[in-house]
Amino acid sequence: MALRLARPAIILPLLLTAGLGAVRLVAVPTLSDPSGAPLPESLHLATPWVYLLLAPLFSLWDAASMLSMSRLRGFLLGLAILYGAWRCGRALLRRRRGNHRTLRQSVRRETLALALSLGALLLFLAGGALWHRPMLALAGADRNDIVADFHSHTNVSHDVQGTLMGGYDAAATLRWHRRAGFDAVFITDHNTMEGFRSTPGPPDLCPGIEVSAWRAHIVLLGATQPVDRNRYGGDLAGLLDLLRASESGYGALSVASIPEYERNHWGRLDTLIAAGLDGFEVANAAPKANEISRERRDSVIALARRTGRFVVGVSDHHGWGATSMVWNLVRAPRWREGARGACPTVLARLRTGFAAVRVVERHRLRPDAWWPAWLTPVGMVWESWRSMGSALTLSWFLWIWVVASIRVLAGPRGRE
Repeated sequence: MALRLARPAIILPLLLTAGLGAVRLVAVPTLSDPSGAPLPESLHLATPWVYLLLAPLFSLWDAASMLSMSRLRGFLLGLAILYGAWRCGRALLRRRRGNHRTLRQSVRRETLALALSLGALLLFLAGGALWHRPMLALAGADRNDIVADFHSHTNVSHDVQGTLMGGYDAAATLRWHRRAGFDAVFITDHNTMEGFRSTPGPPDLCPGIEVSAWRAHIVLLGATQPVDRNRYGGDLAGLLDLLRASESGYGALSVASIPEYERNHWGRLDTLIAAGLDGFEVANAAPKANEISRERRDSVIALARRTGRFVVGVSDHHGWGATSMVWNLVRAPRWREGARGACPTVLARLRTGFAAVRVVERHRLRPDAWWPAWLTPVGMVWESWRSMGSALTLSWFLWIWVVASIRVLAGPRGRE
């Protein structure tokens, strides 16, 4: 009798365990270069012991943090559908067992279940967004490579001011990037240089600015003086003037940011290049920028390769969470022994064009993946599992069966 009652409690653990085993048949590398070039075999993600110990929670935080905006909407839709299916399934199971409740009892129980579920979801989302928790870091890079981020913000940016990340200054962004494994990070606040502070590293903090030009955001790497965006925000001619003046007027290299160039200038990328654009973002961890399809990304990479422009992946970090999705390797022999520093070394290397940067990005559920929107929660877990190593997989396995054992030992009333 006890075994029969315990059977429903182990169905889900059995399914999860089967999934963990099946996913090994379609496993993918954790890290890849969007250009298709092979990465150094030594590259890997260093895992803090807390992350490993709590792998299901931490890996789900990471997977959710790397979703695009459309996938985030699908995530919430999918959770609602799964929740409804779960509660309906439980109600049908109770009826089959002859366990009938009054309408008042059912309403009270379902209200409590909904409140607890919403509370758990809010705690999950708040923890993922607010806690600068132990995070996976890129490790194993060659000593002759500079690990760089080309787009990051502080609390002087308008979309950080007045939020719960209001204390995220240059020192805070340095700490975040240090924990993620970076050697250099460009501070590129919106239309201001006030957030840049010379702060002892590592990593090295590099100057820059993100200019709101005409229907485009242009990141100027190496800029050390303010830019009057009003000169460049009126029309296409203003945007092209900014690209022409980026190096001669500001001593900077210009990078077109996602999603603006994809949304507003897709048909005139050659025009931007002719005006002096130096590079493109092809991976951006901000949810709205993470929408770019792999087909379009590949088109931009091909264009950059053909015209000698560099491509980069960026965090576009605004202080939220602790998930790094992308890194860049910039080849600079013996840079650690030189007195020049990482920032000018990176800028000099970028001027050589397409071969200057190798982008390193994490596997994730993409907006153009085959998973329908309403199955985003399942797809998110599946794609996360596909790229996990054996240690994280083992942690998942142990947690699945620890929780299952507790539920079985608790009995039917405890499971309720």
